[in-house]
Amino acid sequence: MHRKVLTPGRVLAAWLLLLQAASATIVPRLSFEELTDSSDQVVSGTVTRSWAAWDAEHKYIWTHYELAVASSHKGRFSPKLEFAEPGGQLDGVVHAMAGTVTYQPGESVLIFLQRMPNGYLRTTGWGQGKYTLDANRKLHGGAALKGVDMVAPGRPVAGATSLESLEGVTLTELSRRVAARASRNTTQGGTR
Repeated sequence: MHRKVLTPGRVLAAWLLLLQAASATIVPRLSFEELTDSSDQVVSGTVTRSWAAWDAEHKYIWTHYELAVASSHKGRFSPKLEFAEPGGQLDGVVHAMAGTVTYQPGESVLIFLQRMPNGYLRTTGWGQGKYTLDANRKLHGGAALKGVDMVAPGRPVAGATSLESLEGVTLTELSRRVAARASRNTTQGGTR
């Protein structure tokens, strides 16, 4: 009979795996069409600042970001836009949630935003709605999905476009795709 010995190293490795699994956030994998349809705004620009603040009930900390908007691809254009993500550090209190999207001042991004029940705009689909823009104005996603476990939707949508296919797409091409999708929804009686 062959028995495995539980060495301290194996116990530690198992414990770390369980801890990592327990700290992940599980979200449904979105297609480009679902991401666009569920977003109230799709904008690109540069993050100019961030700050943490309590919500209205002084229950949760949210990190707020200001974006100098260069282009609005869906929704109303405003030269400055505020959005927020759950978590942050304030008054000696730290609120953290695995998979929360973060932004850095000076970062050039394209983001899909959805209005939350508390009135805040937030990145749609966790990190699925954040793309950094390189010097050639090409999109790069995925880095914002650290700590997020993606699960396949219950019923896959036929002809859906994977978000991975947006990697390296130019901002101009993405804008065209978003406009086409929004136009299609408008002519078919979509709500957003």
